[in-house]
Amino acid sequence: MAKNNLLSRDFFDDTLLKLRVIERNPQVPFPLHSHDFSELVIILSGTGTHFTEGAEYRVMPGDVFVIENGFSHGFKNLDNLRLYNIIFTPQILKQVFIDVQQMPGYHAVFTLEPRFRESHNFKSRLRINTDQLQYCEQLISRLITELSYTHLGNGSRALALAYFIELIVYLSRIYTQENLDGSTEIIRMAELFAFLQTHLDRSISIEELATRSNMSPSTLHRAFHRTGHCSPIEYHLQLRIDNAVHLLQHSRMSVSQISEASGFSDSNYFSRQFRKRIGMSPREYKKSTAGE
Repeated sequence: MAKNNLLSRDFFDDTLLKLRVIERNPQVPFPLHSHDFSELVIILSGTGTHFTEGAEYRVMPGDVFVIENGFSHGFKNLDNLRLYNIIFTPQILKQVFIDVQQMPGYHAVFTLEPRFRESHNFKSRLRINTDQLQYCEQLISRLITELSYTHLGNGSRALALAYFIELIVYLSRIYTQENLDGSTEIIRMAELFAFLQTHLDRSISIEELATRSNMSPSTLHRAFHRTGHCSPIEYHLQLRIDNAVHLLQHSRMSVSQISEASGFSDSNYFSRQFRKRIGMSPREYKKSTAGE
């Protein structure tokens, strides 16, 4: 089946904040397509069929789900379907979120449910009630207002991003509080993702993770490869390198201090792992970003 690939440059006018709200009122049938940005979809009213290359799902008011960049999907069989598409580039989730990525619910909604969607037949999606949906609409209304003024340079970008973060935190908290069909596996994995994100200042063994998740090491490896596409140790190592990159860019710490703060007791090992992933040594990277 032929599909379209939608590009960020055609949707984001603001190069500093790649965040936009599109209200589909109503949503029209949309063929299979992908995009180089992500979508947070919130169904407001009506019904329809959301489909991918391999499955179809009935959607209704209160359904909340994320479409990751590069994932193919579309809409059909619509009956007055009204929804919000909040589109964003994944990079903005990494730029300003402090403890959001330490929330299991965040990883459940934005990382794991999209990857479990077909195997769970969409049953582990988030569905919010009428009051929760009304509150989300209020936040989105404020977000839309601030996005309309970003060209003025009057702080609207900051407020727009703040409302987006508030929306994400609100939805993430709901997910961990609700007893959703099929969510047990997602929450268990999300708790591991959050644990790894919380402990960037030390190495973590597979045995420690297996004990925390009540899985055998082999089962844990299989589950993690299914969602993270790598081993949990490799995933954690990448998080620690990402943390080191952030510190090199935004702190006055020495390379040796950053090595220790990122959980590397051996600075030579830190340099090897950094070069392997970034393509240069930590010192070279710090020098290259000194004028930014």
